[in-house]
Amino acid sequence: MGDPGVRRRQVVGFVLSGIFPGLGQLYNREYLKGVLFIIPGAVLSWLASRAIPTDLLALAQPSAALALLLAALLGLWLWAVIDAWRVGGR
Repeated sequence: MGDPGVRRRQVVGFVLSGIFPGLGQLYNREYLKGVLFIIPGAVLSWLASRAIPTDLLALAQPSAALALLLAALLGLWLWAVIDAWRVGGR
């Protein structure tokens, strides 16, 4: 197979980006790309946490704004994980 160091970089970058978008890019020494993933990840996380209703009855009713924020955060997260895996394999 390939170099075990390459596989290790892929896995560590994958896991770190799974924890928070951009951490895998920072591990792979792509500092600008890491910051460009961390900033929107932090903003979307903060906005989603603010959009979650505190009333238990309101949780049962779907919120379009919350669904859109969570979909954007999930898309960013998946993009960061896949990018960290690909860059780690180089």
